[in-house]
Amino acid sequence: MTLPHDPHRQAALRRFSRRKLLGALGVAGAGVVLAACGDGTNEGVVSVDPADQANATDATETGVEQAQAQAELSVGLETEPLIWVEPREVLQGSSFLIAIDAPGAGFASVAFAGEVLSMRQEESRFFAVLGLDALTPVGPIPLIISVADGAGNPVVSRETLIDVQDSEWQTEVVELDDDNRALLDPNVIREDEETRGPFLRGQSAERFWTELFDLPVEGVITSGYGLLRSYNFRPPTEYHGGMDFAGASGDTIVAPAPGRVLWGGQTLRRGVGLLIDHGAGIVSGYYHMSDFAVQPGDFVQPGQFIGRVGATGLSTGPHLHWEIVVHGVTVNPVQWIRVSDFPDPAQDFEPINALPTPIRVQTQS
Repeated sequence: MTLPHDPHRQAALRRFSRRKLLGALGVAGAGVVLAACGDGTNEGVVSVDPADQANATDATETGVEQAQAQAELSVGLETEPLIWVEPREVLQGSSFLIAIDAPGAGFASVAFAGEVLSMRQEESRFFAVLGLDALTPVGPIPLIISVADGAGNPVVSRETLIDVQDSEWQTEVVELDDDNRALLDPNVIREDEETRGPFLRGQSAERFWTELFDLPVEGVITSGYGLLRSYNFRPPTEYHGGMDFAGASGDTIVAPAPGRVLWGGQTLRRGVGLLIDHGAGIVSGYYHMSDFAVQPGDFVQPGQFIGRVGATGLSTGPHLHWEIVVHGVTVNPVQWIRVSDFPDPAQDFEPINALPTPIRVQTQS
């Protein structure tokens, strides 16, 4: 992942308004991006303008009055929704989970990082797993969670914050020969991004994964996610977007979780690679392979043979580079293999840990 030119910001900050977000909710379909707000890359973060904050405060006060005066207009849900954001303090490069228990609801969405994303529904629970880029600025980031009744009328809106914590990434020196150094060329990087980019958000709203991910290979981990990469002792120009596993050419690579193969191909930078869609916005990537044994459209199961370790692309030796991508954002794979950090949408939450009672929004008669 290339570092930004401005080391203190990853991307241009974006603004969003409560009115636009609530207006977009009624057309939500599970697991798809509904709208993009603002300019810049998909990996930017949200900033709320002071004027927007004042407007949001006014809207909040008005919404409370409306809810108290006309509560009968918003009785489209069986019970008051319970909303959880776990964890509330999120390390740079990490995934976090939003879950809503809302019997009788028809739609739910979350506005975050300049986009409105509809949430996946499983029985009476809605959920979305979101991710932070490794260079997301430290500090609070706002998000707005909205719920609509079965007719599509918005009835609940909850604005809250997550607190981004510093991961204190270290710098890793990688020595490259002339052939590998040539693969740092911006045109090579662009070719790689344009080839793989259309697949990184996944295609299936259905969640195929229900458990921790397995490791895709048996090799030792030689490089972790988030390390700032210094090539030939020069200042870092990018960070490591996944985990590297040492191995011998030809070692077996297996699928870590159920999913459908999205892409199999080759780029100059990453060599031979695969992308697997695990559903609900989660995609895994495998690079520098010698070959792959599955094709786009194939459905794979955990432990199924998908290819072999190689040294294609920018590589100093045989290894597998493994990535986890959450709605287009590359995150730390460790969360997906460790029980204590796994963002499990089906887990049991304590009601006492839910967000405070949401603001009710007046529905139109």
